[in-house]
Amino acid sequence: MSTSMMKAIRLNKPNDLEYCDLEIPAPGPHEVLARVETVSICGTDPHIFAGDFPGFWPKAFPLIPGHEWSGVVVGLGDIAEKLGWKPGDRICGISHVGCGYCPMCLSGRYNLCLNYGNEEKGHRQYGHYSQGAYAQYMRASVKSIARIPDDMSFDVAACMDPFSIALHVVQRSRLEPGDSVLVNGSGAQGLMSIMIARAMGAGKIIASGSGFRLKVAERLGATPIDYKSEDVVARVRELTGGLGAKRVIECAGTAEGVRQACEAVAKGGAISMVSLPSKDVPIPIRRLVLDEIDLYGNRANPNTLEPAISMVNECDLDLAGLITHSFPLAEFKTALDIFVNRKENSLKVVLKPNGPAL
Repeated sequence: MSTSMMKAIRLNKPNDLEYCDLEIPAPGPHEVLARVETVSICGTDPHIFAGDFPGFWPKAFPLIPGHEWSGVVVGLGDIAEKLGWKPGDRICGISHVGCGYCPMCLSGRYNLCLNYGNEEKGHRQYGHYSQGAYAQYMRASVKSIARIPDDMSFDVAACMDPFSIALHVVQRSRLEPGDSVLVNGSGAQGLMSIMIARAMGAGKIIASGSGFRLKVAERLGATPIDYKSEDVVARVRELTGGLGAKRVIECAGTAEGVRQACEAVAKGGAISMVSLPSKDVPIPIRRLVLDEIDLYGNRANPNTLEPAISMVNECDLDLAGLITHSFPLAEFKTALDIFVNRKENSLKVVLKPNGPAL
């Protein structure tokens, strides 16, 4: 393989993943070229691989997936260099890049960019329809990256994309110190939400889930509810003096989980949803109206990447404790199998496209 080539995972069509040689991309004017040190498997990735979002994620084939990543800057576009980026910068990235010009972008809500899906107008979503991070190198807009502290590992930094999403979700719940919180679902988003809620001063935190992941939630300080053997709504009411949880973070993504969230929330409370069910689910709208329940939908992580990095670093949050497996990129299919089928008590599974960091 020549020095102009790299190893990457390429999605040629649904369920056709190939470990192959591709040309190293050249950065555009506002972009950096990064050597990818760590990329983490996201729960959305298997759905992209399976073709669950035809014509949307991706818009066309082939695609290099992957969007939870960290690395080192090795090349620069001319404007990126003028903006102060330099070779050797340790960085992490998120998937969304807004066009920067539409009303949503100008109001700071670039996750809702009105030019979504149009690369000619400046929008990107890495690993979804724009080329992503399951590769030794990737190019990324300076609008999608942030520097990481010298003492933050690349593995932890690769988890900053989902962690900053969790921060957005918890912030949108309007959490105030002392509030009771139900985190519905104990996957990575749920566990990160528990960490964030504690750091933001929540009172009693309750988590629903099952198995190993629920044990991790308990280790993080949440009162556990096993949804397989307990009535989640009744148990939440019992733990909150009959009131329900003031803030509910919905991460389950099932019809039953959404129903439980709507029934377990307190009067005047809020439900902040990050889960994306495979199809629309019914909600008890009469209860939401009569009890003035606020229901927030959340997409991605607008303006929360740098605050998330600071929170993990300054609050000494054990994000590394959620990383259970690490593989070279060549063993992607093994890593994916462990992740998708939750083998060996897996949580966050990371890949090292360039081998272990020195």
